[in-house]
Amino acid sequence: MNYRPLAPAPPPMSAQEEPKHLTIFDLPAELRVEIYKLVLENVIVHILPLRANSSRNCPHALIRTSRQVRNEVLPLIHSLCPIRANVTDFDFSGMLAWIQRIPSSQEANLCKNQNLRVMLCTTSTKPVCMGAELRKWLHMRADQHRPQPAWEYKGAQAQAVVANDLRRRCKRMPEMGKRLELLRMLDAMRVVIPGPRESQGGGMAMWLQSMLATSPSALYATPYGWEASPAECNHGIASASPTHGR
Repeated sequence: MNYRPLAPAPPPMSAQEEPKHLTIFDLPAELRVEIYKLVLENVIVHILPLRANSSRNCPHALIRTSRQVRNEVLPLIHSLCPIRANVTDFDFSGMLAWIQRIPSSQEANLCKNQNLRVMLCTTSTKPVCMGAELRKWLHMRADQHRPQPAWEYKGAQAQAVVANDLRRRCKRMPEMGKRLELLRMLDAMRVVIPGPRESQGGGMAMWLQSMLATSPSALYATPYGWEASPAECNHGIASASPTHGR
C-alpha cells in the first residue's frame, strides 16, 4: 500500500494590521494653530444683550468640538477675532455677562486684540437712566488693577434731550476714571463737552487724559467738574480751568 508523504503544515497567515487612524492632535501644535487661524479667518464674535434670542448665542463649532480644541482655540478667538458688542440705552448687562464667562487666564489674550468695538445705541428721546449695569461697567473700566482691553466706542448721534442729560451727568461725576470712560462714550455719540483746550482741537476727554498722564495728583474734583491745582496752573500744566457752566 502506497502512502502519500505528509506535507508540512502551511505557516499561519499573519493578521493584517489595521491602518492607524490619525487625528488633528497627531499634527504638530504649530500646524494646528495655523489650521485654527484659517477656520477663524472670517469669524466675528457678537456680544448680544441678555434679552436677545438665545438661539443666536450659540458658540463657535470649534469650541464645542472637545475640551482640548476649546483650550487651543479660545486664545486665538480672544486675541485675533473682531469682537462687536451691541449696547442699547447703556445697558451693559450682556457685555458684563460675557466678560464674566471669560477665564481669568484669557484676559491677557483679550488685551492683545486691537479689533474690539462697542456699538452704542439710544432708542429713547427721554433722559437715559443710569442703571446698575452702566455703573458696574464704569467701575470695572476704572479699575487700574485689572487688565483693560482696548475697547473702542461707536454710536449714532444722540437726541438733544439725551445728549444734554448725559452731558450734565458726566460733569457731575466725581470719580476721574469713570468720568473719562463715560467721556469716551459721549465722544463716540458726538456729545461734546467743551474743555479748556478746545481751541487747540482738544476737549474735556483729551484734557483729562493729558493731565492723568503728566500729573494725576494735580487734579481734584469740584461740584462743577475737575480742576487743576493752582500750583500746576502756575507751572503751565493747565492754562485754564476745565469747568464750564457755573
